[in-house]
Amino acid sequence: MKKFYKTHRKLKICITVLLAILLILLGICAAIFWRLYSGTAKIVDPEDVDPTASQVAIAREEAKDDSVINVLLVGTDSRDPSSDMGRSDSMMLVSYNRKEHKATLASFLRDSLVDIDGHGKSRLGHTYAYGGVGLTINTINKVYGLDIQNYVTISFENLVSVIDMLGGIEVPITAEEAEYYRKNGMPNMQEGMMKLTGTQALAHARNRSLDNDFGRTRRQRSVMNGIYRKVMEQRDPGAVLSVINFCVTQVKTNIPVNDIYTMAMDVLSEENLKVQQISVPAEGTYQFIEYNGMEVLEIDVEANKRNLQQFLY
Repeated sequence: MKKFYKTHRKLKICITVLLAILLILLGICAAIFWRLYSGTAKIVDPEDVDPTASQVAIAREEAKDDSVINVLLVGTDSRDPSSDMGRSDSMMLVSYNRKEHKATLASFLRDSLVDIDGHGKSRLGHTYAYGGVGLTINTINKVYGLDIQNYVTISFENLVSVIDMLGGIEVPITAEEAEYYRKNGMPNMQEGMMKLTGTQALAHARNRSLDNDFGRTRRQRSVMNGIYRKVMEQRDPGAVLSVINFCVTQVKTNIPVNDIYTMAMDVLSEENLKVQQISVPAEGTYQFIEYNGMEVLEIDVEANKRNLQQFLY
């Protein structure tokens, strides 16, 4: 009888411990779910979109090609005092074409003059402050004939954490960039492939002192490519899952975590993935003009629509 009570007591302790672990895991999952999906833009039928809302819903679009996954990556700068949401300091389409075995990084220049539903003509970069990521996606889809439904937003501060978690990334640095960085607090910077910390990569991605927004978006794509190459070094599914679990705590997205993991493993399984980079608008398809007191890019919409879709599909 004594032995029975002792065994029963041990069983109760084990059950209590298991319940405690389960509650902790549920708490962690709930925290991640809230962090990822609270305040995310909903996908609704186009006729149900209110373009003047503070958080605009994403207009549902039919996929142009089931083998192509398009995700809009929005880098935000919450230091901007003119908007509680901050501003979209970078807008980059990350596209993966399973059939063609290619990935595309396409930067949308924020000074592009576009029609914004409910707000008239203005800079593309203003859409995030006007109506959040939903208005940004709807505008890009309408202007360039795309089918983006998914997004990831990340603040620059959190980008630093992600890169440091990876142990830094390698990024190509030009001679002009290296000289500029040596004069501005990075004495060891040299031309060529350099390993950058999160803080250094952020400074590189934000750098607009040497040229224009085209050069700046090129640097942003180089940073993203550096992150991709670093993750590619860790082809072990367990290691990739660990990276994803950390990264999802640093971003907001409407993509389920399981789908993120599946997409990551699809990309990592590619032996000869072609990675291409472009800016939108493309060279020769725009001109600088002044509009309502703003210096903007007047773009050839049709030319850029054709060029972008050729890269993606």
